[in-house]
Parts: sequence; C-alpha cells; structure tokens
Amino acid sequence: MAGEPFRVEMIEEKAMEVYVGEILTIADKIKTIREAVRKDADSVYRRLERAGYVRRLAKQTEETLPELIAEAYADDWTVAGIAESLAVSESYVYRVLREQRDK
Repeated sequence: MAGEPFRVEMIEEKAMEVYVGEILTIADKIKTIREAVRKDADSVYRRLERAGYVRRLAKQTEETLPELIAEAYADDWTVAGIAESLAVSESYVYRVLREQRDK
C-alpha cells in the first residue's frame, strides 16, 4: 500500500474538525439570535421607560400650563404666538386665559 498507513486517529481528528466547525457555526447563529432578541427587549424596555418619563413630564406640564399661558400673555406674547409654541388652537389659549382671569 502506498502512502501513509491508515490511522484511526486521522479519522477522529478530521471528524473533530468538522464537528467543531459545525458547533461554532451553530454557536454564532445562537449568538446572533440572542443579540437580536436582547436588542428588541432592550428597545421595548427603553421605549416604555421613555414613554413613562414623557407622560409624567406631560402631566406636570399640563398642571402648570394655564399659569404659563397667562404669564406669556402678560409678557406681551400674542395668542397666536402662544398657540403656535404650544401646538394648540388659539381658541384653547383664549379659553385658558378666560379661566385664569375668572379665578
């Protein structure tokens, strides 16, 4: 027989290389999937956290908004300017000003 003699060790080594390669490929796929899941979970968590913060801030702002509108109007802001800055209608600003005046 020509060449090297048949060795079981060679077959085992080659099989081990193939198996290790497959395991590493699977591990990479699992890592990619875990990262995607974690990113989505983090994204939802961060979005919820941010939404909660914005909601609390909006509540605080809403409570002080009438006084702010009255203060801006007293500081020579126009109703149109106040409405535009707050992204509300002019009729809303007029209503708030009336309510503040009636207090």
